[in-house]
Amino acid sequence: MKRIVSKGPADYFYLKVSLEFTEDDIEVDVLLFKAIIVKALLTMYGETGTAMTVDVLKYNEDRKEAILRVHHSGFSKLWSALTLFGYYSQKQCAFRVHQVSSCLMALAFNSRQHMVPVH
Repeated sequence: MKRIVSKGPADYFYLKVSLEFTEDDIEVDVLLFKAIIVKALLTMYGETGTAMTVDVLKYNEDRKEAILRVHHSGFSKLWSALTLFGYYSQKQCAFRVHQVSSCLMALAFNSRQHMVPVH
């Protein structure tokens, strides 16, 4: 049996985030969602922020919720840019960071929202 030990920081971090607008009638597809993330990075860090690679691994258009992947070196920059971003196209909005992990599988289950059926 082979034993695997993690050495050093993870290569990537994964974030489960959602985007909320004060107006409910705004539709956001995956391309617009990614564009808003890039805009948040541009607003906070300028052109160097947009050079950061952020992957949208999964997107739920109804809930405007996504799982993002970012290299560990840009993790704190992405999180801060999303947290402080407040307007897109003169419409007030906010990113909510629900979960963060260095392991993608950890985002598959949220123990805080899990309901155990009572028999």
